[in-house]
Amino acid sequence: MDEKIDFIITWVDESDPKWRKEFEYYSAKETRYINTDACRYRDWDTLRYWFRGVEKFAPWVNKIHFVTYGHLPKWLNTDNPKLVIVKHEDFVPADYLPTFNPKTMEFFFHKIKGLSDRFVYFNDDMFLIDGVSPDRFFKNDLPCDIAGLSSITTKGMFGCSVYLALDLIRDNFNKKESVSRNRTKWYSLKYPRLALHNLLKFRETKFTGFVNHHLPQGYLKHIYDDVWEHCEKDIHRTCSNKFRTYGDVSHWVVRYWQLASGNFTPYNVFKDGKLYSIKEDTIGDIDDCLRHQKKKIVCLNDVESTFKFKEYKQMILEAFETILPDKCSYEL
Repeated sequence: MDEKIDFIITWVDESDPKWRKEFEYYSAKETRYINTDACRYRDWDTLRYWFRGVEKFAPWVNKIHFVTYGHLPKWLNTDNPKLVIVKHEDFVPADYLPTFNPKTMEFFFHKIKGLSDRFVYFNDDMFLIDGVSPDRFFKNDLPCDIAGLSSITTKGMFGCSVYLALDLIRDNFNKKESVSRNRTKWYSLKYPRLALHNLLKFRETKFTGFVNHHLPQGYLKHIYDDVWEHCEKDIHRTCSNKFRTYGDVSHWVVRYWQLASGNFTPYNVFKDGKLYSIKEDTIGDIDDCLRHQKKKIVCLNDVESTFKFKEYKQMILEAFETILPDKCSYEL
């Protein structure tokens, strides 16, 4: 196996006139309910801190694959030898383009030319704010992850897509057999409370859900091939939707497949990572976490209830500037 570790990050510039024109054209043609919430696309201007964080806190990364519609930040140094610009048409089949559905891109990551066998996927709201080593993401040649059984809800578009992903896992794996084959992983002392919970649910033959996290996740390329082989019809249906739509399958099916097949190394991702939804009752904690580096990895999730957008944006930028003030080699 290729021992290098690459990063993938996806990004969109909502202000790009060409992108905006296509977005409005195709969204106007939709007759079904689609998710075009402003919070999915508005720019917090934090991308430069993503690159600064990677250079300072994960200098060991092999390549960064920057996935974009085609537009680029004006400040981005495209001559950086570690940076690979990847346009949608470079890896997504033409039949699915243009797309405004992130799941479409996520299901084709393994087709990115030159991508290492092991890679970590970041959304553009996930940041490194303290030093991490390669074994935070991969150990024993397997992605690090937390294996916890849970129950999921079908509430909303997101819940529905996760439930459909779970359905595919249930069609292809017997939960009791999967856990039995990898007892030391499901009952790991890396997450003792979850291990006990998993033990209490041992007799169940079907997966009822997985403990989820919204943090950077390591993947193996060959798992994508397995998922496509067994779930092509459902993935094709999802990728055919130009926007997030009810009936989409979450790309988390790939992560779930890694868990169900035992292709992971136990790691408590919540020990050094945290998800924040940017809201009035969390903005103070976000500011404190960033400035004092209370975690190594954070996700700053934009939500519809973020009504003080400009004020919170300024607070977050100032907090990032305290720990990552210096321009990095990915900036002009």
